[in-house]
Amino acid sequence: MKKTPLTVATISTIIVALLSGSPLKADVVISQYGEMLTGKIIQTNQDGVDIQQGKLTVHWPASMVNEIRKESDEPTTNRIPSWVKIISQLTTNEWASDFKQIPATVIDNGTLQNVPYASFRCNSDGYEINVYGDLENPACVEIGAVGYNVKRSEAKTNCMNFISQILTREADRDLAETLHFDKKDLRKYYGLTFEVTLPDEPDAYGGWWISVYDEKALDDARASGAELAGLTQPKKKPAVERQAQNYNWNQNDISTYARTPANKQPNDGDVYVHG
Repeated sequence: MKKTPLTVATISTIIVALLSGSPLKADVVISQYGEMLTGKIIQTNQDGVDIQQGKLTVHWPASMVNEIRKESDEPTTNRIPSWVKIISQLTTNEWASDFKQIPATVIDNGTLQNVPYASFRCNSDGYEINVYGDLENPACVEIGAVGYNVKRSEAKTNCMNFISQILTREADRDLAETLHFDKKDLRKYYGLTFEVTLPDEPDAYGGWWISVYDEKALDDARASGAELAGLTQPKKKPAVERQAQNYNWNQNDISTYARTPANKQPNDGDVYVHG
């Protein structure tokens, strides 16, 4: 089986690729630079890690590896699964091609205000997936039909099916499947809130969204002002870089992908650092 060595210069172009439609579990390797390589880990040793993506096996040397997250076979009691399991389920959908992490804009109002999250795009930026709070035990997961997909009924159905697929309890899955995608819908069920957000709502950023969240867990995950200073970078490049500059997004990523809140300029506000 052919192995392809990676260099720092080539990371940004290939490390976040996922195999579309793959039945394999999605393990995650996180680099020293906060980037991710996702696939099936087949070997780890003192030399590094080998991870399978379809018919290709990619090798990362140990010097580039910061953390390895293997999807567990153990059942979870969490109603919303870990981010690794969420990504793993995403890869089973043929529409989830061209997967990448994007800058996550700090939300400055509403239920999700100041809750750290990781943000991802797939299908040529037609879908966005956001995981909030503790990534091992998320407080919220949402998926949206964005850009060219925002008016497509098929895309909304894909989003609803995906949410139903990842929830761990049958009753939660059944409720998700009954939500109305053509109008505002919000329901509460034993501590979880299920919500459909329409594109014209102030917190929709122009997309159509389905989300599931635990309000108490969101409150517990909300970052203070001091905590945000260590977790974020300004959208507009500052005169002096913040301490975690190795994990900072570049300006092109921010201008291309970061969401702009209503009544704000594109360069206003902060994004969470990469990784």
